[in-house]
Amino acid sequence: MQCPGCGVENREGSNFCRYCATPLAERNPDPNTGYTPSVPPPNPTMYGTPYPPQAYQPQQPLAPLVGHLRCPRCGSMNVIKGGIPLWAILVTVIGFFFVCFLSLFFLLVKEPSRCLNCGCEFK
Repeated sequence: MQCPGCGVENREGSNFCRYCATPLAERNPDPNTGYTPSVPPPNPTMYGTPYPPQAYQPQQPLAPLVGHLRCPRCGSMNVIKGGIPLWAILVTVIGFFFVCFLSLFFLLVKEPSRCLNCGCEFK
């Protein structure tokens, strides 16, 4: 179902346009429907004049500017700043524990005692 005001495609059975709020369904021209409102409709001049249907033109959504970097190839400002890769974090964490283990192991290993005169090694 196309809106007569702005021409945007809407879902079938919609009462109003999703962009310009133009009524899509035809109203019953017979005023004797049996419905009596309990509150009178608001004065249209009370809230100001609504936007005309042609005033709002839907636009394509723009991609957000993520950083202040500029692409060296195309000059675009839509650049996501690089981060630390997962493999580098894993190698660092595993390497940290490996180095700690080795350093503790080397602290526990002792050289045997040695005589400075004859060079005899003993515990």
